[in-house]
Amino acid sequence: MAHPARTQERRQTERAALAEVWEDHDLVFPSERGTPIEPTNLSRSFARLREVAGLPGVRLPDLRRTVVSLLMELGVPPHVVQAIARHADVKITLKVYAHANLDAMRQALGKLDGRLS
Repeated sequence: MAHPARTQERRQTERAALAEVWEDHDLVFPSERGTPIEPTNLSRSFARLREVAGLPGVRLPDLRRTVVSLLMELGVPPHVVQAIARHADVKITLKVYAHANLDAMRQALGKLDGRLS
C-alpha cells in the first residue's frame, strides 16, 4: 500500500504536469485529469487489483460493508461510521452492520453444525 504522503506528493506532481487540463473536484481518487473516475474504468481497475490480490469474488460494496462492520465491532459510534460510509441515515449504517452480524452468526452456527455432525 502506498504511503499517504508519497501518494499526495505524486498527485501534486501530476497536477502540476497537467495544469492546463486539470479539473480539481477535491476527490480522493480522481482520474488522471482530476475528474471523477468513469464507472467502467473503476470496475476495470478494481478487477485487476482483485486478481493480483487473489480475491476474484470480492466486489466494491463488499469492501464498504466490511469497513462498516469492522468499525462498529471496534466500538466506533454509529454516527461516526455513518459519516465515514456517507450513509444518508444512521439507520442504514445499523442495518448494514446488523446484516453483516447476521452473516457472522450463520457462519458460526454452520461451524458448530459441522463440528457436531
